[in-house]
Amino acid sequence: MNIERPPLARWACAFLLAAAYALAAQAQGRPCLECHAELAQKKVVHAAVHMGCAICHAELDASSIPHKSGGKSAKGLSAESPAICANCHDKTLFEGKFIHGPVAAGLCLGCHDPHASENIGLLKKEPATLCLDCHSDIRRGPHVIAGFTRAGHPLGNEKKEVQDPLRPGKKFYCAGCHEPHRSDLPKLRRFPLGMVSCQKCHNK
Repeated sequence: MNIERPPLARWACAFLLAAAYALAAQAQGRPCLECHAELAQKKVVHAAVHMGCAICHAELDASSIPHKSGGKSAKGLSAESPAICANCHDKTLFEGKFIHGPVAAGLCLGCHDPHASENIGLLKKEPATLCLDCHSDIRRGPHVIAGFTRAGHPLGNEKKEVQDPLRPGKKFYCAGCHEPHRSDLPKLRRFPLGMVSCQKCHNK
């Protein structure tokens, strides 16, 4: 049994279909950032964003709106983290005798934003704040107390920003002494224990 739609309903359906096709046609060949501009409007932008979204979102059909994924990932990623990150980032940077827990678990996006950030290294938060979110025990007591006040060594979360003496142009925080990804030393230290380590910064 055929049901005759009222003229207004037929026009509405035709309009919606035409609009959908027009949007899909517009999406073809348009730079992704025309619609997703916010992904490149922060202080630090992932180089991959400027290389083109298809670098990571290779399985995404941008000609359809909403976009459809041709792969297993809803976001059309060519691989999941950490495999997708290793397509560009040297794997040896994440291999060593001691590996940071999130790195070992492949949780790159636990600390890093894949598109852009207001923080160095595409970190999701201020560096020291991000570290202390997981390492809250460091907040409770003095850290490396020898030679410092009872409060212990500065952590980089103080009001006054301090530049890292060993990494020019970078703010001092936990990564001044600890590797954030991997190390051949316990506790992800950058330098062996002892005064020689301290004197790398405190040499006067």
